[in-house]
Amino acid sequence: MSKYDRVITDKYGNQATVDVYDVLAAFDVTCPALQHLTKKALCAGIRGHKTLAVDLQDIHDSSIRAIQLNNRERK
Repeated sequence: MSKYDRVITDKYGNQATVDVYDVLAAFDVTCPALQHLTKKALCAGIRGHKTLAVDLQDIHDSSIRAIQLNNRERK
């Protein structure tokens, strides 16, 4: 089991082991900035090599980039 794996339980009590990439695929998150943001948000402060404050800043920066990419696609 990877350090990124998590056991989740659905509303029926069924359990599965997933990582952030399984979650991204399940929700069809295709924007790279949103993928990065989601990974940071789900693992904020617990990955061991960056502080929570640094991860929060990365989340903020990724959200700005996602907005920029979305605006570019709509033009």
